[in-house]
Amino acid sequence: MKIGFIGCGNMAKAIMRGIITANLFQKTDIYASDAQPEILNSFCEQQGIQVSKNAEIATKCDIILLAVKPQVFPAVLPEIAPVLNEDSLVISIAAGKTIEFIGSYIGAHKIIRIMPNLNATIGKSVSALCTNSLCNESDRQTAKRIFESIGSVFILEEKDFSAFSAVACCSPAFSFLYIDSLAKAGIACGLDKSVAYDAAIASVIGSAEMLKASEESPQVLIERVCSPGGTTIEGVHALQDEGFPGTIKKAVEASFLKDKKL
Repeated sequence: MKIGFIGCGNMAKAIMRGIITANLFQKTDIYASDAQPEILNSFCEQQGIQVSKNAEIATKCDIILLAVKPQVFPAVLPEIAPVLNEDSLVISIAAGKTIEFIGSYIGAHKIIRIMPNLNATIGKSVSALCTNSLCNESDRQTAKRIFESIGSVFILEEKDFSAFSAVACCSPAFSFLYIDSLAKAGIACGLDKSVAYDAAIASVIGSAEMLKASEESPQVLIERVCSPGGTTIEGVHALQDEGFPGTIKKAVEASFLKDKKL
């Protein structure tokens, strides 16, 4: 089985590294194309995979993974549509571009839409997956295995993709902002910069792992940390008074609405 990547940006590179590490494909069966030959050639040479072009990928490969920006789709899809094989599996990782949109260009083909996040670059992505009616369970599992090589995968209905994207795909930036703000506040209170950032990062990682391992809700764990009259409860009250929960809600809603407009 051959897989081809149309677009060789950071996410495509992360997926290619993932499937190579997981031994899902032979390097000789991985093809890639990109509008910037210097980036493409360097990566393909480094990884030992095949430099290709869009139409060649559509002709040769069983799986065609669309990893270009959403605004490029109207140029790329008509290029590959006439040369797609009947059994080709087309996978898109573009935000906002629905299965119906892709199908309007390429016709009756098996289409899978997947939304990974930035953490794919370290094998910790959280991805959502949905398919059109032409895909069977084998197609779903093939796509799932590919994206499990870079993290975890949720199989959802497409109607939930915008909400998922806002929560799982945009939230790494929200988390980075929180960690940065937390560390800077520690520095303002006298901590050394490196200690403040390392402590903030380690605490957030540990808290996430604690929540994952626990059978308790986040609210119960908050209450467990907040001793009456203690330091933590003062900080939590300050966050609530300043609208922290509402601000997070607004951030997710803004990302959700933007995804709907793409």
